[in-house]
Amino acid sequence: MVPGSPIVSVALVTGASRGIGAATARRLASDGRRLVLAARSAGPLEALAAAITADGGDAIAVPTDLTDPVSVDALVDATRVFAGREGRLGVLVNNAGVLPEATRAERMTLEQWESTLMLNLTAPWYLATRAHALMGDGSVVVNVSSSAAFYPSVGLSAYNASKSALNMVTRGLALEWARDGIRVVGIAPGLVDTELAVPITDWMARTDQKVNPMGRLGTADEVAELIAFVASGKAGYMTGSIVTLDGGELLTASSDAPK
Repeated sequence: MVPGSPIVSVALVTGASRGIGAATARRLASDGRRLVLAARSAGPLEALAAAITADGGDAIAVPTDLTDPVSVDALVDATRVFAGREGRLGVLVNNAGVLPEATRAERMTLEQWESTLMLNLTAPWYLATRAHALMGDGSVVVNVSSSAAFYPSVGLSAYNASKSALNMVTRGLALEWARDGIRVVGIAPGLVDTELAVPITDWMARTDQKVNPMGRLGTADEVAELIAFVASGKAGYMTGSIVTLDGGELLTASSDAPK
C-alpha cells in the first residue's frame, strides 16, 4: 500500500463465530471496516453480525464450510455482492483452523491427517486465490498461523506441518502478489485463551508446565490488535512477514506435548 492511499473498507474474516475471529471482526469494525463473517456455526455468526450492526457497523453472516470448494466459492460471491459499488475486498483474515486431538504419527489415520491439512492449509490457500479477483492495490491477506509452526510436538505432526506450510504459502503469495499491490502477512500466536487451546492448557496444568516465560496466556483481543495493525496502512511496507505473538514461548520451546 502506498502511504496515504485510501483504505478499502470491506473485510472478510473466517472462523468469526468465536475466539480470535470474533475479536478480530469487532476490532476491524471499530476501524470502520464493513464485515463479511464466515464460519460453520450460523447462530453465533449471526449474533455477532447483529451486534456489530447494532453498534453502528455493517456486517453480514455467511455460514461457510471452508473445506468445501463450492461453499467457499459462494462465500466469495456473497462478498462481491456485499462490496457493491466498491467492488473490492480490502482485508481477508484467514483465521479458521483446527487443533486436532494429539495422536502419535503411527496411530494417525490418513483421514485425520488430511482433514487437518484441509482446513488449516488448503482452505486458506483456496479462499485467498479465489478472493484475489476482488482484491487490488491496498488489499491485505492475513493468515493466522501458530507458534507451533516453528517446532515439532509429540502427537501434533499434522498440525505442526499445516501451520509451517501455511507460513510458506504466506511468503509465496506475498511474492507473487506484490506487483498487484496486495500484501500478505502471517500472524503466529502462541497459546491464547480460547476454546481451541483448552486441551493444551489442561495438559500443561496437569503436568505443571509453564505456559511461556511471561507466565500467562495471550488474549483474543491482543491478537486482534496485531491483525488490525498489519492490515492497516501503518504496516504498508510489510509483506511476507510472519509475526509472532507468543509471550516468549519460542524462546524456550519444548518438543513435549500431550501423548
